[in-house]
Amino acid sequence: MLRTSLPARRTRFGSKFALAVALASGTVIGATGIATPAYAQKQDYSKGFVEAYAPVADAVNAEGADIEAQKANIPAIVSAVKTEDDRFAAGQLILSMGSKSKDPALQRQGLEMMLQSGKVPAEQVGQFQFFVGNLAYQEKDYEAARTALKAAADAGYTENDPQGLIIESYFAEGKNAEGVSYLENVVKQRQAAGQQVPDNWLLRGLKVAYENSLADESVTLSSLLVKNTPTQQNWVNGLQVVRATHDWDDPASLDFLRLMRATNTLTTQRDYIDYIEAADARMLPNEVLSLVNEGIEAGVVPADETYFSEAKSIAQDRAEDDREATMDLVDEANSAADGVTARGAADSFMSFDDYANAEKMYQVALQKGGVDNERVLTRLGIVQIKQGKYDEGKATLAKVTGPRKAIAEMWSTYADVEANGGVQAVPAQAPAQQPAAAPAAETPAETSN
Repeated sequence: MLRTSLPARRTRFGSKFALAVALASGTVIGATGIATPAYAQKQDYSKGFVEAYAPVADAVNAEGADIEAQKANIPAIVSAVKTEDDRFAAGQLILSMGSKSKDPALQRQGLEMMLQSGKVPAEQVGQFQFFVGNLAYQEKDYEAARTALKAAADAGYTENDPQGLIIESYFAEGKNAEGVSYLENVVKQRQAAGQQVPDNWLLRGLKVAYENSLADESVTLSSLLVKNTPTQQNWVNGLQVVRATHDWDDPASLDFLRLMRATNTLTTQRDYIDYIEAADARMLPNEVLSLVNEGIEAGVVPADETYFSEAKSIAQDRAEDDREATMDLVDEANSAADGVTARGAADSFMSFDDYANAEKMYQVALQKGGVDNERVLTRLGIVQIKQGKYDEGKATLAKVTGPRKAIAEMWSTYADVEANGGVQAVPAQAPAQQPAAAPAAETPAETSN
């Protein structure tokens, strides 16, 4: 540290100053084992600064020093600063006083003065900026915290997760949309650079999106999450939040629930009830029958529960006739003036997993017109993806607009995940992640499926 009896002429700093010691109070996260390198070149101290500095430094460094009494001398030391070497030395002393008295505001002041002097070695600037940002965050000075933390990141400092703290600063200040936007940009930049992205960043963002009903953001974050780490649990995390932040009619909800089924994320009886009501055992009996049987096999649906047993009974009575009737609709659909019959036939083919014929009929429906294009495009994209035509399905889903756009985007994410090997198993040693959100969505109002 700066010697306590500086001569008025040019002199030198000592080389033993350790930032970790100055921050030993523990108010800065992760500030251990970091020291300023030797500052060996000649220094330029002004005479007035030396006179103000030396007695205070002596008192501060004395055994049993009364730091609180010496704080009154700080304004005089600061006002005596004439050169950048003065500024650096003053910052050191103020930082030391802040550390010894456990005063974060003084620690921050000292660090900021050292940075302002331009005398902090280039390889240490990122560390210093991180400490300033962390202290500003603790003081709830979030804008200043972001400025310093971004400077730390720009300087290449990666320890202690400065970008994660920037994200939290937005959320702590209630700037949730801005925080999510920053998070999304950082994640995309890291992924583009082939760098690792912590899942907990995305899960944190999803929690904020859920709690603040950020519908569009929930879709983006969910997609980023499952592409980042495509585990079943992350599908659960993402799809729960997307579902909770959107309000769809039954036909749209059915297509989202189909995605949950494809990703094995129907986890509650409520999920199955919503699916059955959206599909309707009278309209799509084959789909409801296979769904209930899957739920029973998974142990989620109780076979003897009245609601499920009645739905299964209705579906069983109609399933075979529905298959036969659907085949008879093909000629009628091809000769019809509009696409309504073709759309109905396609829906039926889709319900019993005949995706190739469903694709043909959806294309006929679009060509002839007179149908809900967004609904047909969504389902055309789905059946293409279910056949492994990932690029075609994504191209189709990219045309979907309006309320169904979120559903189309999540199905496109599913296509990307499947094209890259599908859901990954969680490593044996990895702790299970907890869902980021959300209670099951309320059952939408009944409409035609």
